Amino acid sequence: MKISYLIILLLSFLSVHAQNNHNKVKLFYDCQADFCETTYIKQNLEEVEFVRDRKYADVHIIVLSEQNGSGGQVFHLNFIGQNNFKDVQQKYDFSIGADSTQDIIRKKLLRYLQLGLVPFWYRNGLADKMEIKLNIDKQKKENADKWHHWVFKIGGHAWLNGDSNSGNRNLSGYAKATKIDEQNKFAFSLRYNTGQNHYTYNGNKIKSEREFFYINTYRVWGINQHWSYGIFGQFNRSKYKNYAQSYGTYVGVEYNFFPYKESASKSLVMTLESGGVYNRYFEKTLYNQTEEILWRANLMLNANLVKKWGSIYAGIDYATYLHDFKLYNVGFNLGTNLRIAKGLDFNTNAYYGIQHDQINIAAGNLTLEETLLAQKQLQSGYNYYFSVGLSYSFGSIYNSIVNPRFDNDSSGGRTCYCF
Repeated sequence: MKISYLIILLLSFLSVHAQNNHNKVKLFYDCQADFCETTYIKQNLEEVEFVRDRKYADVHIIVLSEQNGSGGQVFHLNFIGQNNFKDVQQKYDFSIGADSTQDIIRKKLLRYLQLGLVPFWYRNGLADKMEIKLNIDKQKKENADKWHHWVFKIGGHAWLNGDSNSGNRNLSGYAKATKIDEQNKFAFSLRYNTGQNHYTYNGNKIKSEREFFYINTYRVWGINQHWSYGIFGQFNRSKYKNYAQSYGTYVGVEYNFFPYKESASKSLVMTLESGGVYNRYFEKTLYNQTEEILWRANLMLNANLVKKWGSIYAGIDYATYLHDFKLYNVGFNLGTNLRIAKGLDFNTNAYYGIQHDQINIAAGNLTLEETLLAQKQLQSGYNYYFSVGLSYSFGSIYNSIVNPRFDNDSSGGRTCYCF
């Protein structure tokens, strides 16, 4: 009798549990933004079942982000219905300021996720369990922007480490000012860095010093949703690159084959820049120059695409000095992040550059110390990097449970990458 009672109780529990799961929308959270807050979202987003494969989801949510004019982020949320929800498509955008805390960001992200899921919950039979509340203060008026869209940022960094055989120190500082609106952009930034490494080998002391300083500024005007033009200026000082002083002024024009408002999900941009450069060098160059004025042009084509199956970007960059077209460089880059099968992701990141424009290289042979310690730039006909990876996950397609226990314990693999 007791066994029969326990069986009936167990079947009742399983029946209720199945009914509760029946009303949960299966969600694939595909976040490619700077702030995803995945753990917080899983813990606080109710009436959904997170799945780890988009093919099993009722709704595929793609989250993207771009930097906005205040130095914060603009989030783009795309809700793509699947299975019985194929006709449901939702898109939402919202912004956060540069001074927004993590709590503000994640609460706003959660709120917009809930907003986008309303039609899916309604279709899934939860209309009677939803309520609408508008938190609007009719008396509150938006304060005028006393900064008129200007954003300023300053900072500094000091780093020191060593042992009985070597020591390193590094000092750096930076400042940045920007003003960005829907059509136009202005930015001014500078950075200074100085550092010193010293080593002791067989009683001999070897010292390596480095320093660089740059200023970059530009003004960009938008003509429409496809065309823009701008003026660019720069200053560079680098012992490594043999620049005592390097000034450059450029003008440029850009065409986006897609509207700029779609840039977070797709873009194909062609850019042409041209201008003059004045260089004064620490040491005489391979071309027997201590200073010179040059004219330079740069042509770029870059593409980016984000879809349910992943993302891909590619670009080509060609630059040359106009007095001698043999002095040029060409760079190619390609990156992918593809979901090629259930649980299987494939990603690549590659660049290859052909360099025939290193007019700044100092003449003469470098010492062994200068070469090994990278104190001066060496002449090279090309440079490249490449990475490729596969990841595969299997098991339960549901992954709504979050368990943060011992995530921060002392054996959790805290690592400091210092460079």
